[in-house]
Amino acid sequence: MSLEPIHILLILLALLIAYLLGRIQTKPQGEIPTDLIDLYRGIQDLPTRVLQTIQGSINPQKGKMAELLTYAELRYDYDRIVPLGWPIDFIGIKNNDRIDFIEVKSGDHSLLTEEEKHIKNLIQTGRVHFRLIRVREEEISQFVSAQEKSR
Repeated sequence: MSLEPIHILLILLALLIAYLLGRIQTKPQGEIPTDLIDLYRGIQDLPTRVLQTIQGSINPQKGKMAELLTYAELRYDYDRIVPLGWPIDFIGIKNNDRIDFIEVKSGDHSLLTEEEKHIKNLIQTGRVHFRLIRVREEEISQFVSAQEKSR
């Protein structure tokens, strides 16, 4: 079976059409963001609600990273750093000098929450106290015994 010239022409034409369709379907290199400016422009087109959702998941991670970096820096300013996490991030203890309550904020908006403002006010008005609580060994034994019986 030999191919007639018309069949060869049709096969070549079909291959050419398939090739051109394939080129049309692929995105040109210019449409793919290749740098941060293109990516930033693409983000600007997203709906505000989507951006708020994305930002809400990123901000806590940025905050935790800021706390970690701050902790690394604070080690040199204090004799002891006590991580609390919430509502205040750290307590810094400088022996024979001071005790600081430390709150770390990241980003441009370093606003305190209402609870953080309340704690700041308590500290500034001198309403901070040292409280010693003594628990006798007998009380601990009674509690452990009661827990074991309830199981």
